[in-house]
Amino acid sequence: MQQLPLVSIITTYYNSVQLGDFVRSSMSCLLNQTYANIEFICVNDGSTDSTLEDLEYFSKQDPRIKIYTKENQKYAQYSKAFGQDKASGDFIFLFDHDDLIDRDTIEKCLDTFSQFPELDIVTAMIKTESTLGKLKYISNLDQYIENTSQFSFRKISGKEAIKNTVGKYDTHIRGLYRKEIFKSHSFRFTEPLLNADEIVERMIFENARFIGSCDAVYTHFIHPDSSAKLPSVKKIDIVRTDVLLRNLFKEKKMYEDRKSIFELTAYRNFVNGLKAYHFFFKNLTLEELSFQKKRLLQSYSELDKKNIVSQFSGIAKLYNSILLSNFFLISFYYKYKK
Repeated sequence: MQQLPLVSIITTYYNSVQLGDFVRSSMSCLLNQTYANIEFICVNDGSTDSTLEDLEYFSKQDPRIKIYTKENQKYAQYSKAFGQDKASGDFIFLFDHDDLIDRDTIEKCLDTFSQFPELDIVTAMIKTESTLGKLKYISNLDQYIENTSQFSFRKISGKEAIKNTVGKYDTHIRGLYRKEIFKSHSFRFTEPLLNADEIVERMIFENARFIGSCDAVYTHFIHPDSSAKLPSVKKIDIVRTDVLLRNLFKEKKMYEDRKSIFELTAYRNFVNGLKAYHFFFKNLTLEELSFQKKRLLQSYSELDKKNIVSQFSGIAKLYNSILLSNFFLISFYYKYKK
């Protein structure tokens, strides 16, 4: 009898109990998957609350749970990379501790692989909503739908998937990867960044022949008090990410078709970076200030200012034209603008 493929589900935990009792909520949907041949790779990222104790409680109930504790390195990319290294399954699923999936998600993803063997990634539909239950959107790979009953199978190439993320994500993927695809690029990346995973996942997409969808549901929650939403000097990392992504997209000849989308987004991120720089100015050392200022200067110098200004009209066009004319002018403006 042929053995069923092993699936690795990687979940990283950092103070998950303190943030919302996420160990219990995540385990309620993971341990009750209708597909059984799963190893649960649980990375405790240096939690200081009772996260580890909660994980150990569940591991006593289910031997499929494997707990790894590592020192917190301040960036989620390192805990994801740690789990990436430990995963031994034929297929790998990356799961956020504060999200939920249907009980049959893994089973449906694997069934889709069986039906379409050319696929390297299968994603569930993604339902994104606030913690108050307000629906933001439902996506079916590269298509927005009004409700999950509107599901229809979608398939695109890995290169199409990257192209549809230039500037903003018009491709949404949270699903099951073939092991060799998921491990083709390390989440450690080459430098620590708040959103380094956005760069890594795009490079992973490129190695996929095709990406398909299934009718399982992955519910992603937007938390207003998450580290990604709270004010932080790390917001300047997003500015740095845009610099790297622009080069990546140009290198892969994916930039020109969506240049206007990319540049307007990069401009908004640059402005938010400036605001963060001035907000935390008094809390930074001279070395940190110099480092972050260099990043902002590089971002400013690489913005396609002509393209950005062309997307405005009337007073807004004049206003942004003046602001973009000089780095020190726009920096001074956002230093004092309330």
